[in-house]
Amino acid sequence: MVNVLTRIAKKLTRWLGLPFALLVTAMLKILVPGRKVRIVVMDPRYFGHQCLEPEVFWNDWQSAKESGSRDVWLCCLGKKSAAANSYLWEHTREMFPTVPSWIVTRLAPWLEKLKFSNVVLMEASIYRLNFLTERASTLPPSSTFTARRTEILSNLNSPERPYVVFTIREPDVSYDPVDPRNRDINDFVSSMQALTRRGFNVIRLTSKTKYPLTSTGRHILDWQVLVDGRDADELALISGAAFVVSSTTGGDCLALAYRRPVLYIDSARLYLVFLGTELTTFQIPHLLDSRSDQKLGLSEILARNLGWTGEVQSFTDTGVTIVNSGTSEIEKAVSEYAELLSHERGAEMRAGQGNWRQQFLARYHRDVMARHGEIRAQMLPSSVTEFRC
Repeated sequence: MVNVLTRIAKKLTRWLGLPFALLVTAMLKILVPGRKVRIVVMDPRYFGHQCLEPEVFWNDWQSAKESGSRDVWLCCLGKKSAAANSYLWEHTREMFPTVPSWIVTRLAPWLEKLKFSNVVLMEASIYRLNFLTERASTLPPSSTFTARRTEILSNLNSPERPYVVFTIREPDVSYDPVDPRNRDINDFVSSMQALTRRGFNVIRLTSKTKYPLTSTGRHILDWQVLVDGRDADELALISGAAFVVSSTTGGDCLALAYRRPVLYIDSARLYLVFLGTELTTFQIPHLLDSRSDQKLGLSEILARNLGWTGEVQSFTDTGVTIVNSGTSEIEKAVSEYAELLSHERGAEMRAGQGNWRQQFLARYHRDVMARHGEIRAQMLPSSVTEFRC
């Protein structure tokens, strides 16, 4: 009986949304005649989305204005209670014109059914990042956090050193336990130590972890925001970083939103790489034929249609084993990237990028253009060689 009443209540609520939708669209025709109202719906549940969706929204809105469009742009942030980061939710609300989520919830079913011409609901995107280095960030400037950043860095010897942030997924992520991006942070310790020998400080940044670093030292800091810090520490630290090393955690998205360069370790699935920005550099893990254990190159991966999949199971199904880099290989990759950023090997970074991009676009051009736009991301030169691009 309770289930029946619940279904009836849901249907009644939905039908009551019809006169509301008609009223809203009629009022908009009067208030903004001849103009479309575009409502971009964002997803507050994921930290990475909270970082990049406002950036893409701002660029799309400004690009439309620059092209002469008179459309009205609004965003829906979802409920604050569902937000991964309340500081970012509040900041976005202060920055942009917003629509409460309850209004969008009532409008959505009828906008889709009745196809109103003057109101368009759009899903936010964390991709299409070609603009990142050409348009300023909408996040609070790095200078906003100078005092807090200085306070945190005082936990290190030589706090004046430039620093690198490591943001690595936990090894036992409950919602995706077999994802190869889940890593033991201690696999990265030798990389951190190598960076300290190059004159950097290193910060391992996470919200909270059951897996603290087993070895730190005078120039390495293990910082848990929910344990050691306070709201917005992620912004304070990442906005001032020389670069970020990531296995894709959401912190990498904050780095991109702050226009900080990111090295992605063991990016087997190019579908998940932020291909649209030159701030992205990615390294490829070993991809082996499951029967012969032979290393596979890019052409062989593309032949198995694995260039445009987000699912690990797709690799298993096509006879490919993903073998993540070992400790020494990660250290070599991180050291290589540090050299590239210091312009010691800048020409080498540019060499070979055209080959893998051409091969990739030859197979997935339409998909890439729709999701990312022009490919500007760079494959680490050692991966270009190993992946036979």
